[in-house]
Amino acid sequence: MPSRWRTLTFDSRDPAIPFEDIVRLIDMSGFATGAAYSRSDVVESLHEHQPAVVAVSSGALVGASVARVCGADAHLLTLALHPDWRQQGIGSALLRRMDQEIIHRGARRLLALVHPGQTGELAFSNQGFTHLDGLHLYMRDASMVPEELAIVERFGGQAPGPGMWESMKGFSSAKEILERRVVAPLAHTELADQLGLIPPAAVMLFGPPGTGKTSFARAIASRLTWAFVELHPSLLGQGVDGARTLRDSLNELGKVDRLVCFIDEADEIAADRSERPDRQPLVNELLKAIPMFKTRPHRLMVMATNSIAAIDQALLRPGRFDLIIPVGAPDETERSDLASEFLSAGNPGEVAQRTAGFTPADFALVAQRSAQLAFDRALEGGSAEISPGDVLTAITLTRPSVSPEAAAQFAVEADNYARL
Repeated sequence: MPSRWRTLTFDSRDPAIPFEDIVRLIDMSGFATGAAYSRSDVVESLHEHQPAVVAVSSGALVGASVARVCGADAHLLTLALHPDWRQQGIGSALLRRMDQEIIHRGARRLLALVHPGQTGELAFSNQGFTHLDGLHLYMRDASMVPEELAIVERFGGQAPGPGMWESMKGFSSAKEILERRVVAPLAHTELADQLGLIPPAAVMLFGPPGTGKTSFARAIASRLTWAFVELHPSLLGQGVDGARTLRDSLNELGKVDRLVCFIDEADEIAADRSERPDRQPLVNELLKAIPMFKTRPHRLMVMATNSIAAIDQALLRPGRFDLIIPVGAPDETERSDLASEFLSAGNPGEVAQRTAGFTPADFALVAQRSAQLAFDRALEGGSAEISPGDVLTAITLTRPSVSPEAAAQFAVEADNYARL
C-alpha cells in the first residue's frame, strides 16, 4: 500500500473530487459523522461551500473532514477515513488543516461531538482537543417540515406550546381517560404495536358547554408536541360546496405528519340527516373522509359536540370514531381541588358543596368577584383581605355553566353513547 498522501482544501466546484465520493467514504468508514449529524447535513454543507478538507493518495480519496461555521464556533460534521488508511496520521492531519480553514472563516473554536470508538477519535486527543465528561446530548426532530408548516399556517393552526396538558385542572376523570386511551398509545406507538393495540385516530368528545372540550383538544396536541388545526364548521359552507370544502381540507391536512385536527360544534356538520336533510352532503362526506383520515399514522381527528344525541347515528357506529368520550362538569372532589387553587380564602369542602355545575372558568370568575368585594370594602376603610364570606357571596352571584337540567341530560347521554 502506498504511504504517501497529502491534504488539501476541498472545493465542491472542482470536478477532480465529486462530493459523492465523500458520501461514499462516510458510508465505508462506519461511524464517521458527528453524533448529532447525518450524511444529508454533510451534503448540505458541501453545497454551501462550508469548510471541507480531504486527504488523497495518487488521486484517490482516503480521508475527509467537513465542518459548519456558526459565528465564533465551527461544528465538525464528519471525520471519515478509508479503512485501509487508518493509523497513518491522516485524521490528525485533516484536523490540523481544518483548524486553518475555520480560522479563515472567522471561527475561534472547533467542536466535535462523536460516538465512543468512532473513526478518528484518537486524532482528537492527538490534536489537543479537550474531552468533556458528563455532557448529555438531547435531540428531537422538528415538529414539522416547511411544507407542513405552510399548510398548518394556511388553516390558521399552530404548534401549541408546552404545559397545556398540565394546566387542565378540575377534570381529573376525563383527563385520566384521555391520558390512558388517547395520549399514551399515540406517544408510545412501539409498545402499542408490540401488544397489538391500535392507537386511536378519531375521537368524539361530548358534554355541556364550558366543560373544556376545545381546551382538551389543544392540550392533547401540546402533550404530543403535534401541530393543531381547528376546522370551523361556519367556514366550510353548506350543502355540496361545504362537503367539497371539507374533503379538500382534510386531504390537504392529511399531508401534515403529527397533526391534531379539531372540529368543534360537530352537530353543525354532522347532524342527524333525518332531522336535518340539508346536512346530508356533509354527513356523507364525513362518512367517507374519517376512515380515509384514519389510514394515515400520526394523525388524530377530534370532534366535539354539546349534544351527542344530535349526531347522525351512522357516524357513531364503530369504524368511524374509535372512542366517544364524555366530558362533564367537575364532580365534588374535582371542585374541591379547584377551590384550593382558585379560592384559597374559602373552605374547599364547603365551596365544593355549593358549586355544583361550576367549571374552572366559573371558579376563576368567583375568584375575581371575591377580590372585587374585598377591594370595594378596602376603599371604604375596611379589611383588604378576601374573607370566606366574600367567597360564599361571590358564589351566590355566579350562575353555574352547567345547569341541573344539562347535567341530567349529560348523565343519560353518557350512559347511552360513551365508548371508552
